Amino acid sequence: MKRIRSIALRSILCFLALGSAPHRLQAESTAAPNIRMKWQDFIGGPDGAERLASLQKAVSKMKSLDNSSPNSVDFRRSWKYWANIHGYLGPKSKFGTLDAQKKRLTQLQMTQFLPFLIGTTGKPGLTDQTPPDAIATAVWATCQHSPPNQQLNFFGWHRMYLYYFERVLRWAANDPKLTLPYWDYTDPNQTALPDAFQDINSPLYDWRRSEALNEGLATMNPQITDIDSPLTTATAFLEYEGDIEGGVHGNVHCSVGQTCPVALMGLVGVAANDPIFYEHHANIDRMWSCWQHAHPTEAPGDWQNQSFSFVDETGAKVTRQVKDFLDTKALGYVYDNDSNCTRTAPPPPVVVAQAAVSDQAIPTLAASVKPLPLTTTTTSVKVGLPARQAGAAATGTPQQPTLVLQGVSARSDPGALLSVFVSNPDKPNARVYVGTINWFGVFDHMEGMGHEGPVSRTFQYNIARHLQALGLADAREVTVTFEATSGLTPVKKPEAAAAAATPVGFRPDSGLTVSAVEVH
Repeated sequence: MKRIRSIALRSILCFLALGSAPHRLQAESTAAPNIRMKWQDFIGGPDGAERLASLQKAVSKMKSLDNSSPNSVDFRRSWKYWANIHGYLGPKSKFGTLDAQKKRLTQLQMTQFLPFLIGTTGKPGLTDQTPPDAIATAVWATCQHSPPNQQLNFFGWHRMYLYYFERVLRWAANDPKLTLPYWDYTDPNQTALPDAFQDINSPLYDWRRSEALNEGLATMNPQITDIDSPLTTATAFLEYEGDIEGGVHGNVHCSVGQTCPVALMGLVGVAANDPIFYEHHANIDRMWSCWQHAHPTEAPGDWQNQSFSFVDETGAKVTRQVKDFLDTKALGYVYDNDSNCTRTAPPPPVVVAQAAVSDQAIPTLAASVKPLPLTTTTTSVKVGLPARQAGAAATGTPQQPTLVLQGVSARSDPGALLSVFVSNPDKPNARVYVGTINWFGVFDHMEGMGHEGPVSRTFQYNIARHLQALGLADAREVTVTFEATSGLTPVKKPEAAAAAATPVGFRPDSGLTVSAVEVH
């Protein structure tokens, strides 16, 4: 990292308050680490109001710098600049231009979401931007999100991003103890959008989220935020990272936003403009810490040697390797909980009642036979269980049956999440949740911004506990159900009836298909 030779007085004062950039990591490693807390504790206790005020002050300050001179230090501390580091729209961006995104929504017949791009009365829209200098060219739109069938440095890049963002927050709040809180939606009791983000007078509010979440009429469905399976079944870091990125991470983005690929949270290139993005990703970073705590001797791979560039609170460009960010204590922070990250005393999978399904409407697939088109919001299929599953209890042989969804393919964004359930064919009015498939960023990496398709992915789920809960240990077949969903659950308020009745924005013409549904 290069030492800054000449800086303004304001930056010098910042150096005195926060420590010079070249020695910052070393200085933090010798001090007691700050604690990143879950949201309810961050705003609670005798210091909660002060912490919240400091965070709001920091966000307001950063937003006030959005119109600073484009090549100035203040612009590099602005809200817009930091959102652009994650992604932006413009002729030089890998996420395309505003016009391309407008065209994309139009071609998807999702024009009702155009206001979130172009704005509406009294609510400005997004604009095309161009990096103003060499530093911006190097650091803007560098987020690591994995395209289908490829894995990028998701955990590493985002930890580095939050680290430098947090330093700018401290500068903006003039509070060296300010830390990012995390939204712990993995707790089934914390899936509502935090109150401060619902307050239209708060700098943490954004009108482009799901209206039901913003108005407190819905929460995220706890099913889509459960990380117990990745934590307990993944056998290696990269497997776990992929499970989190493609699972709960994308589920939250698509549910908090109107849907995917709608700005802000549902569209990768502009998601970081929403303040809740940072509390979401602080929780994602905590999930990495949870894995690290559970696997302290796991040797990092070559991914740790990759370098990324950011700017710090002085506006200086910094380039470091991911391996410098593996130990959060050395960075000056720890999480209040990275050792007990599964849900408290996780119960067996819950069998949930559903509307009766006509048995004649459910075809039976003997392993892989033909593609299954998903053209309605709910589609069910019977799948044969392998012979070795039947009689497993008698032989005592451990069984780990795996539901494999081969070739989950679509030509374009389906406009909804896709939840997967299994049920007993003899009791079709009850089912157990398996997992959720989201489309966050899936089509963003394609030429033309995502409407050519198709994109095909394969998903695997260990369903041993699910079959046990359904009493199918010795069964010959299981019913698999696919259901389009917004990922939200209405709260128990009279005024939430409208939210409950809001139709899912599922697009039957997206070409959504599963080439084979199998249990191995």
